[in-house]
Amino acid sequence: MHTSFTLVFTLICAFTYAQTKPITNNLPYPDLIPVLVNDSLYGYCDSILDIKLSPIYESAELFEEDFNFQIFHVNRPEIIKYGSAEYAWVRRNGERYRINKKGDPVYKYDAADFKNGETIVQLFKNSAVHTIDKVDDKTLLQQIKNDQTGQIAFPDNQSIADFKEKNKAFIDDGIRLIYYPKFTEIPYTYFSNEQTQLQGIKNKETGEITIKASYASIEEYYNNRLRIHQYPLFVAYRGDLNKYIYVGLNGTEFVLYSAQIE
Repeated sequence: MHTSFTLVFTLICAFTYAQTKPITNNLPYPDLIPVLVNDSLYGYCDSILDIKLSPIYESAELFEEDFNFQIFHVNRPEIIKYGSAEYAWVRRNGERYRINKKGDPVYKYDAADFKNGETIVQLFKNSAVHTIDKVDDKTLLQQIKNDQTGQIAFPDNQSIADFKEKNKAFIDDGIRLIYYPKFTEIPYTYFSNEQTQLQGIKNKETGEITIKASYASIEEYYNNRLRIHQYPLFVAYRGDLNKYIYVGLNGTEFVLYSAQIE
C-alpha cells in the first residue's frame, strides 16, 4: 500500500565500515532498525546490531508515520491511530501488517479500508512551504497544527473547496497539498561509479568517498524533504543477496548471520 501522498536468536553480525566515519550533525538513529538475518528474513535491531524483534518478516520498514491513515482517506476512522510513528509496516506470510514496538500485529492491511480514486494529501508539520497538485473538492482535511507557531493550519471540517476559496492567490484547480518538514542538511550524498554503475556515498563538499560504490541503488533517509524524520541511514539494494538492506552513514550494514553472537 505505497501511494504517493513516501526479532532472541543466536547470531553473528556482519559489520561493514566506511573508510572514514562521516559527521552526521548528531542525527540520531531510530530505536528499531530493520535488519536482514541469514540473507532471508527481517527483524529489528538497535544501532549496535542487538536484536530487539525476532526475524520473522519477509519485509520490514521503519516505525514511521503513514499518511494514508488520514481522516479523509480511510473508510474506517478507528484505524487512523495506526498511521502514527508507533507502528511499522511488515510483511509476513504474504500479508502486510502494522506492528507495534513489541512486535505485535495491530492492523492487517485491507484495501477496502481506504478510499480509491482520490489523490492523497500529504500533511507534514513544522513547515510553511506549500506545493500543490490534484485533490478532490469534497476532501476534508484533518486538523493539523504547526508545532513551532502553534497555529492551526486547518479546522477539522474545512474542505479543499473552502481552502481554495480562501487561498486563490497561490492555488490552481486540482491540487495536492504537501507540507515539507524542516531539517538541517548534512554534507553527504550518493554517487554512481561510471564503470560499474554501482552507488556509494561521498562528502559532497570535499568529494571524499565515505562508503564505496557497492550497491545497485540507494535511497537516502537524510536530506530527504519528503520525510518527517531524518536519520543517518540509507536503504540499499545488494545484488548478491537480492535484498534491500539498511546501511548507516558510518558504514554499518544492518545484516546478521546466526552462529556466534549471543
